[in-house]
Amino acid sequence: MLIVGLGVVLSRQMNRVIDEELLDIDFQEKDLNRNQKTPESPRIFGSKMQWIAVKTNYREKVAATLGLTQLELANWSHGLEKAGDNHVFLTPNINSWILAVGWGLGEVWDKTALLEKLSREYGEAQFFLTHEGAHSYTYIRYANGEMIRHFHCEEGEILTNKGKPTDTELALDFSNILPTESTVLAIAAEWSVNPTLLDQVEYADVEGLGSVGYLQP
Repeated sequence: MLIVGLGVVLSRQMNRVIDEELLDIDFQEKDLNRNQKTPESPRIFGSKMQWIAVKTNYREKVAATLGLTQLELANWSHGLEKAGDNHVFLTPNINSWILAVGWGLGEVWDKTALLEKLSREYGEAQFFLTHEGAHSYTYIRYANGEMIRHFHCEEGEILTNKGKPTDTELALDFSNILPTESTVLAIAAEWSVNPTLLDQVEYADVEGLGSVGYLQP
């Protein structure tokens, strides 16, 4: 009887330990979800990243137009982390611009139909890419379904150069020097939002959560 009773006690203790471990995991997951969805001030990005700027206040509409699936709310830290991992992060409203950020957007520089579609629906859509390792720099602007500017270079070679140069570009001589990351960011500032400046005081009122989703190839 003593042996049987001891076995029951040990079994109960083992089950209690397992239950507590499962509860710990559950709490950890809930804490992680809370951290991912806790609103925070904007985080900067831009280096080795690509993004689309859409002239609208409505993130949910942009998500629908892009066809994003598996949507979930996300703060800046979590959203940008996922943006570097084949997902798309839609930022909160930034002075009437929504930025769709991430490698999950695919090869937008080579498939501009998406920008044409967005610009027809929202009036204006822009695309930016910077990747110093690949010496790849892109900036594209569409308005009301029409291409305004499209520049793309890789490995020191200009692959696309259409439309009217921007004010920032006019200061450059492409026969002697090609755009750099700073050029792309300066053009982003000229057209809409320079994401490396999102920690500046002018963006202090940007608040709320963004969304993370997946774009089917």
